[in-house]
Amino acid sequence: MHKYIILIYLFFPMFGFSQSKLGFQKADSLSYQYYLKGEWSKLIKLTNVAFNEGVDSKFMRQRTGYAYFMTGDYTSAEIQYEKALTFDRYDELTKEYLYYSALNSGSEKSRPYAGNLSVEAKKKLGIKRFNPVGYVDTEYSMKTNQTTTRSNQIYYRFGILSELGYKVSLYQGFSYYEQIISNVLTRQPEYVAIVKWNLNPAWQIKGAFHHLFTNVGNISYPGNLGLIALATHLNRFTIEANASLLKASSSTTKQMGLQAGVVLPGKSNIYFTGSLVGMSESGSLRAIYSQTAGLKLSKNLWAEGNITLGNLKNYNTFNSLYVYNSADPTMFRSGISLVYFIGKHLSVLGNFTFDQQKMSNSTNNNYYYQYSYSGGLKWKL
Repeated sequence: MHKYIILIYLFFPMFGFSQSKLGFQKADSLSYQYYLKGEWSKLIKLTNVAFNEGVDSKFMRQRTGYAYFMTGDYTSAEIQYEKALTFDRYDELTKEYLYYSALNSGSEKSRPYAGNLSVEAKKKLGIKRFNPVGYVDTEYSMKTNQTTTRSNQIYYRFGILSELGYKVSLYQGFSYYEQIISNVLTRQPEYVAIVKWNLNPAWQIKGAFHHLFTNVGNISYPGNLGLIALATHLNRFTIEANASLLKASSSTTKQMGLQAGVVLPGKSNIYFTGSLVGMSESGSLRAIYSQTAGLKLSKNLWAEGNITLGNLKNYNTFNSLYVYNSADPTMFRSGISLVYFIGKHLSVLGNFTFDQQKMSNSTNNNYYYQYSYSGGLKWKL
């Protein structure tokens, strides 16, 4: 009989944790030992068992957050430091590592967290309430096809993000699009302004204005787009509802959407985002579905894939940063992106996208394929 008990302990080393209560003193003592030795996986396993048993404290949450931080799972670290803050909302160490975790995970909560830091911490980290140029970014794209009546498309953009406070930011972008269809040149200079207001780390309001100064030959077709959105960030989950209205000289397009995303545990930071959009134009209704998945391939390299299904005529995405109002509507889109971080301030973007386009001036349902090659830079100041 005794040999079977020994075998159970050999093959199930955590059996003791699950069968008997750890208790606060044992969990606190062991977690501190693992913390001092840098045994992060043991620390995480131990405290997860303790938390499930109702054994909890500020210091255990801080140690667990640091263990996740050191293993590169920044979203899990952020969750733990948020829990630690509920025990002591004035703890400066918790607030500082909460900021670091959000910053490294790319979370939009980093600025609200920065606002909660002490004056000394802000000065040490070089954080300012008002920053006229938080970052600048550029993008260039060329789209090629095999049709004889459509030229290649070119698109480029330059943008500036201004941090107007710890809770409010303003992004302004200037872009240009060009294509020749049946010997007629289409030119489209654009301006977009996107405002984000963090009510608190969990809730965010977004508003955007996008002006399209479209010229087809010698005729102008200006358009204006307005957008409003409400988003919430709950631990690993993000949910957003948005609505927009595009008024062009020839049509009015209404768009309403719901988006949901999740970040999975682990240092790869795998995430999924799906959105369902309803479009209303000239009395007709249609739906668009989009799915995105991404992960961290290495310390400095991220990859993302996406697929979009539906008729994208006058569809806007990324808070109206992009508006798909070309003469030939996109019926299917799929792409992959890579982002490489060079140090703390510079990142490089590469993207390939495949589109199925429908010829707008064809009496039949004629389709053609389009291939997009994009590159971009983002420089944080």
